[in-house]
Parts: sequence; structure tokens; C-alpha cells
Amino acid sequence: MGDSGEYSSQFFGEAVAEFMRLPGVGRKSAQRYALHMLGRPIEERKRFIAAIQRFLEDVQHCPECHGLSDDGGVCSICASRSRDRAILCVVADTRDVMAIEHSQSYRGLYYVMGGLIDPMQGIGPSQLPIDQLLSTIVGKGIREVILAFGATMEGDTTQFYLQRCIAPTGVTISQPARGVSLGENLEQADGMTLGTAFAQRVVINPGSTVERNVKKADQTR
Repeated sequence: MGDSGEYSSQFFGEAVAEFMRLPGVGRKSAQRYALHMLGRPIEERKRFIAAIQRFLEDVQHCPECHGLSDDGGVCSICASRSRDRAILCVVADTRDVMAIEHSQSYRGLYYVMGGLIDPMQGIGPSQLPIDQLLSTIVGKGIREVILAFGATMEGDTTQFYLQRCIAPTGVTISQPARGVSLGENLEQADGMTLGTAFAQRVVINPGSTVERNVKKADQTR
């Protein structure tokens, strides 16, 4: 961490030190950020500070999907009537929601697990909100659940476990196309890649109620 004594202004040095706490920000980048802010008009600096303060004080987790919301209320995605409320995409964390939304390839609802099953880190199924997930699936009349995790051992383990938990509900369970490289985290994939993966998603529990209905409809055409 930078030493504020390196600079002629102690306050500047303290600002640099705080910027360096951000992921991936070294001393030179922190200095550049601090100098940039110092050179902006006072009103712009006030808006920046106010936005950060509102974010830190008021952004909480949505009680329905565990994503981000303002003041702890239901988030804009869960509250939207324009979303397909019969499809639920289950992801590891909020960054995955942001990546999928940026791709504009999905218009259903989300459920954020807040992590993955990782025995090496002492994270087991009991540490994840699986019971609430199952209640959401049944209570909201979900017809398809998309398990969208990165291609890692932890992601595969979580997907396998959730698949077994969700299967008794009879909903269709799918995953983004694995032929499309998503990387270790969904946030690493570009929008076009995510769009293709979701458009070509694969059903992983053939014989589910919805899947049988789709097959019957196809046979009557």
C-alpha cells in the first residue's frame, strides 16, 4: 500500500492509498485516478462522492433473487412485468447477472446463489440458500430452470447437486450450451458468446413435464 509520506500532500497520499485497495489497482493507476478526480469540476466531484455514498449506504440484496436492489426492496428485474416469469436462471453471484443482462440475450428471472459448493473452502450445500431456491421454483410456478455456472469443478459440482434437488419438482432443467466456451466465470464471456450459449441451451433432464409437453406438441404438428 502506498505511503502518504511519498507526496507533498498528505490528503492526496491518503486518497491514493484508498484507491489502491480496489482490485487490480496499483500505485500508478491509483495516482492517475486521484489526479483525474482532482482535475474535475467541483460539482462533478460532489456527484461522484454522492453516488458512492448512496451505493454504500442503500444498496442491499433483493429478498427474492438475492441480487442487488435499492433500500432492500425487490429489485427492478424481479418487479418487472415484462420479464418471462416462467424461466429462472440460477447463477453463482451478481456479476453473472450483470454479464447476462449486458448480453441482452435473456428476459427471464434470476436467482443468485451467493457462491458455489466448494469443499476445499468449507462451503457445502447447507451454506447455500437451496431451500429458498426450491420454494421460489414451486411458489412462482417456474417451468424452466437454467443452471448457468462457469466451467469449473465447483460449478459442475453445484450444478449436479442442484439438478438432483430440483428434478422432483418436474420443471425443465437446462444449461447454456457447453460447446460455447464461457470460461471459468460468465463475466469473462462477451455478449455474443453468452447470447449464443443461452439461445442454444441444452435440456439436461429429459422427460420433465415441460419437456414431455413440448415433444407432444411437436408430434401433433
